[in-house]
Amino acid sequence: MDDSLSVSRPSSSAFMRGVSRLNLWLAWLSGLVLVAATALVFLEILSRVLFDHSLVWVIELSEYSLLYMTFLGAPYLLEKHRHVAIDLITDALPEWPRRVLVGVLCALAAVACGYCTWVGGLVTLDQFEYGMRETTLMRPPSYLITMVFPLGMLLLTIQFVAQTLDSFKR
Repeated sequence: MDDSLSVSRPSSSAFMRGVSRLNLWLAWLSGLVLVAATALVFLEILSRVLFDHSLVWVIELSEYSLLYMTFLGAPYLLEKHRHVAIDLITDALPEWPRRVLVGVLCALAAVACGYCTWVGGLVTLDQFEYGMRETTLMRPPSYLITMVFPLGMLLLTIQFVAQTLDSFKR
C-alpha cells in the first residue's frame, strides 16, 4: 500500500485520473475552509476581547465548515490510504487472505457509501425542490449545507470500488 501523500500509482484509466485530480482539488478546498474557519474563530475571539461584542454568525459558519472539511477531504485521504484504518488483523494475515479480506471490506464500504450517496442525493433534491431553509440565524438554503454529503459519498464510493478492484488485481 502506498502511504505517501505526494506519490501515487498511476491510474489505469482517464476516469480515475480525473477523479484523482478532483479529489486533490477538493482536498485543497477543504484546507482553505479550515484556514477560513480558524481565521473566523480568531476574529470572534478578538471581537469579544477587544470590543465586548459577539459575532454570532461565526459559530454557525464554523459548524458548516466542519461538514464541508470532512466530506471534501475524505475522498483524497482514502485515495492516498491515509484514512483511519484498523489493520491489526489484516497485517497479521498472509498476502492472499489479506487481499481477499481487504477486497471484501472495500466492497462493503462501497455499497454503504453508495447507499448514503443515493439517500443524501434524494434529501438534497427534496430540500432544493421545496425551498427548505435552515432554522438558524443566517437561514441558508438547506441544500447548500447538505449537498456536500452526497458529493463526498459519491467520491468515496468510487474510491472504494477502485480499491476493491485493485485488491483483486494484484
